Amino acid sequence: MSQDSKLALGAVLLVGVLLQLILVGADTRDTPHDAAIAFSKAYFSLCPELAQTMANNGVNEDEIDVADAYLHSKYLEASARGYEIKRLRKSFTHIRTKTIARDEKSATVHISGTTRISINPVFGFVAKIFFITSPMDVEETINLVNEKGKWKVTGQPFDLADAV
Repeated sequence: MSQDSKLALGAVLLVGVLLQLILVGADTRDTPHDAAIAFSKAYFSLCPELAQTMANNGVNEDEIDVADAYLHSKYLEASARGYEIKRLRKSFTHIRTKTIARDEKSATVHISGTTRISINPVFGFVAKIFFITSPMDVEETINLVNEKGKWKVTGQPFDLADAV
């Protein structure tokens, strides 16, 4: 291998490493779109971390923990039907987002996608193949605020208001 080949290979590797660092840095940036998607996935999958995606950790102005109230209402719904809460989980796929408005402290994002009952990955796969469940299209406009450098959902999107 000649000196020129080694120099060219070293330059290519250096550019590749620098490009990777730039792309990794850009990907880890918190955006309103990412926050809206994280909230929506936690909402439909009935994830206990739902409050962490909401402003004030899910506590509204009346000091009610909206996220906890929603999860509790789903628990009661499942219990009334004789199920565990995991039977009400849904997967949220084919997600599309569009920014409607954005400034330094707030943003409005329109999110749409498809939900399907997803007790576990195997059930989701089998249900899709045998048409046991049908997908449901979902659309919502979500308001977000920038809380200490992190985008958080504010208000009561989807049917969170019904849980309070």
